[in-house]
Amino acid sequence: MAVMIGLLMLGLAMPSMSGLFAEQRLRDRMGDFEAVVRQAAALAKESRQEVRVRWFKEGIGMSVGDANDPNEVPALVFEFRKDEVVELRRVAARMDKPSAEWSFWPSGIREPVEVAYAGAGGIWELRFGALVPDPDVIIMRPK
Repeated sequence: MAVMIGLLMLGLAMPSMSGLFAEQRLRDRMGDFEAVVRQAAALAKESRQEVRVRWFKEGIGMSVGDANDPNEVPALVFEFRKDEVVELRRVAARMDKPSAEWSFWPSGIREPVEVAYAGAGGIWELRFGALVPDPDVIIMRPK
């Protein structure tokens, strides 16, 4: 009887435990992306040059200095996993279809953007202001 009660309680707890693990995986991926943002901001200050975070099919890369060569493919700092999409929305861009590139300047200012993520673990959206160090979480919804 005690074994049956224990199995029943374990069966009831499993869905909530898997939800907690899914939320933690989603938060970890958000943390990985925020680390790239902090790295870009620090690199811009240290190098005293503009740093551009660029979106590619395989992931996100980072470039320092002049944007003379649009075909340059920098080393990836955030690789996309299978079935994962990370979209950049340049909310202050003054054109209809801006490039998938985010600028960080040595002064500590960055272009304000929104970043949307969708992956196997769920979705999140972040809003990054020009001067505020931490993003606003717009949505975070584990699957």
